[in-house]
Amino acid sequence: MSPDFAPQTTTRLKDVLRSLRYTLRKGRDTVKETAPRRLPAPASEIALSALGEIEVFARNVDQIACKLAHSVVDDSAEIKSFSDVIASARPQYEFSIAFYETTKIVLGRLGARRTLINQSAALRAFGRMAASHDVYHLAAQLTVLLADEGSITIDQIDNRSLVTRPELIVVAVFAGMLSLLAEQDDADREAMIFAATDIAVALREKIMDSYQKRDASALAALFERCASHV
Repeated sequence: MSPDFAPQTTTRLKDVLRSLRYTLRKGRDTVKETAPRRLPAPASEIALSALGEIEVFARNVDQIACKLAHSVVDDSAEIKSFSDVIASARPQYEFSIAFYETTKIVLGRLGARRTLINQSAALRAFGRMAASHDVYHLAAQLTVLLADEGSITIDQIDNRSLVTRPELIVVAVFAGMLSLLAEQDDADREAMIFAATDIAVALREKIMDSYQKRDASALAALFERCASHV
């Protein structure tokens, strides 16, 4: 398998397995919230036992995804900074990893529950990005592309979340990109992502306005202004 082909194949494989896991968990939760309570005792016990088996299967899907991915390509899931991504030998693939790993943390911070992140969407968005020497403008382009691409599926939002459902995906993408633009601190990466997320929440009205206008220059200016504060 060629080096150019392997990352795309691996990414698609991961997305298929993650989608399966997401569907299993969504179905499990739906049944768990309704069916067992409405069934008589013997049937309820059987239903709960089946739900437990589904949970085990969902965990096994995670393990299969990791093993198959490592068998196809060396994938350390390291989150590189955006500058390091661009300078790497496989920038498109490295960005997809950084996007996926960062977005998981951002969504948790925003109160999103039972989510699905499409890593292949990050590959496609990076491939469609227009060339530029300005990292902030590149990040702005990716923010619009990723928000448009359907890169994130969110099933539930915590009632305490400060971000509304229509805002959440755009704010999450902006926060993830902002954390990648900041000067990296491997020792406290999660805290950096939290800080970037909190900044994005505070600026959500400006972010949404710029996104809805497809104003990449305005988004780039926000990135440049905020990156040093993460």
